[in-house]
Amino acid sequence: MSASDEREQLAARIRGIVTDDDVREMRMFGGIGFMVREALAIVAEGGGSAMVRTDPRLRADRLARGAVPVVMGNGRTMGDAWLRIPAEQVADDAELADWVAIGIHAGDVLRGEA
Repeated sequence: MSASDEREQLAARIRGIVTDDDVREMRMFGGIGFMVREALAIVAEGGGSAMVRTDPRLRADRLARGAVPVVMGNGRTMGDAWLRIPAEQVADDAELADWVAIGIHAGDVLRGEA
């Protein structure tokens, strides 16, 4: 299976999880991003990994769960709010649903709604 096929499959699974009425998809970062209530929550990436927005205060906990920092092309991290979840980890539906919820909650925190 190609990396783009894996990205599309992950995006389809995310679509099945996100129930919010205010959601839109955008092509970004080489993947398919899901904007929930105007905040980017999660991106389905090539190869089946996911990039997830997190509450920076909970970064250490998220890293302990198997997430890794998102590294940009020049070797810098994308910031404390963004983590990559390996494809093997989001292969489990319950695990993916939890990461989607984490991304949506981080958007709520940004808007001062959480």
